[in-house]
Amino acid sequence: MKRKWLLVSIATLIIFIILDVLVVMGHAHFAFPWSHIPGFFSFFGFLGCLAIIYGAKLLGHLWLQRGEDYYDKDDEHE
Repeated sequence: MKRKWLLVSIATLIIFIILDVLVVMGHAHFAFPWSHIPGFFSFFGFLGCLAIIYGAKLLGHLWLQRGEDYYDKDDEHE
């Protein structure tokens, strides 16, 4: 299932890069040096989304999740 979503994400990224080259590049006003690279902002957005997703998962695993016996630890003192 993860492989399917990865392939769909990569295919979507390729489609947006092609659209960027065909549609936007002819009408763009370049404000930054990296604006000349075709598909840069699509790729940058894709990497940003991946960083948010994996950062949130890491934060959830390290800080939010507790063990299954988290509430049963103090039963020995009762």
